[in-house]
Amino acid sequence: MENNKVMPSTLCAGGGVTSQAAYEDKYAKGYGVRYPEGHIIRFYERILKYELGLTSGKVFDFGCGNGTHAEYFQSKGFEVYGVDIIKEAISQAQSIMGERAKLIEPNQSVANLFDTQFDVVFANQSLYYLDNANLRRQVDELYSMTRKGGICFFTMMGRKNGYTKHITKEFDNGLSEVTLSGRLNERTYIRFVNDESELKNIFTPFKSLYIGEYLINLYEPPTYEGNSHHYMFIGKKE
Repeated sequence: MENNKVMPSTLCAGGGVTSQAAYEDKYAKGYGVRYPEGHIIRFYERILKYELGLTSGKVFDFGCGNGTHAEYFQSKGFEVYGVDIIKEAISQAQSIMGERAKLIEPNQSVANLFDTQFDVVFANQSLYYLDNANLRRQVDELYSMTRKGGICFFTMMGRKNGYTKHITKEFDNGLSEVTLSGRLNERTYIRFVNDESELKNIFTPFKSLYIGEYLINLYEPPTYEGNSHHYMFIGKKE
């Protein structure tokens, strides 16, 4: 693998990388989850509802995509706000959240977009597209946007993920270039996490409440995508 100090091109918060135009096209063709994912349902049912008794309040969805998870949280009694850099995705999300869904530029500050603090800050499969400096800044912003006692839910891609087999370059800013063929056929840039200790360090200053994993591991017949390992971090602002 090659070390390189050159910054990868456009970072896509909450949707992908390299070419925004490619993801605009994907969303126009139906890209994005249409049903809430299992780990999101478990987060609500097992953690928010059962463990914490939190069934209402304001949620901020960083990288909201087409708004499917926002719609799920709204169905449970939350008021949801969201951002993404993909215009087509936000167009779809606005049918769910209205003006609470906003289009942003890559790596744009979101700290002052909404005049409120949040009971839950939520970033599912979006933060790992940010390099080290922007990831640190974004976590700090999300912390500032969270009310005291509020909860965070973040995911990061782990080193066990099958994408690591397709790393073509590694950069000093923490990102790895991943070149995929076949079903996805794209180049993307990922900030991988090695272990739980690193995960906790990334999401400081939130207090860690729960650490988890989710994956689909297809190993027979062999597949180039293989293990889809992700970490989950659930924390609290004290």
